[in-house]
Amino acid sequence: MKSLKLPADMRISAAASVRDRLLAALEGAGPLRLHGREVSRLDASGIQLLVAAAAEATRRGRQLRLVSASATLATAVERLGLQETLPLPENKGATRRRPKV
Repeated sequence: MKSLKLPADMRISAAASVRDRLLAALEGAGPLRLHGREVSRLDASGIQLLVAAAAEATRRGRQLRLVSASATLATAVERLGLQETLPLPENKGATRRRPKV
């Protein structure tokens, strides 16, 4: 089982690097576990990369799982209604804290 730690910056300025890391992690077999605890900056391109990676994993017969998610990442996934595509970890306590508004 491969794991990939997502960077703190998941904005368009980091998209090419993140894309390359995701594609490399999708090589091989078995589930891919994404650790998103450190994600603190996220825009549409970062979400698009994760959705595309999930689709590519499915196409390759693999499973992509978020095993941890920062409040920033969890909030984005929930607000965009992407829980089916990018299921959030359950009962992870501190990894799913909501940001203060």
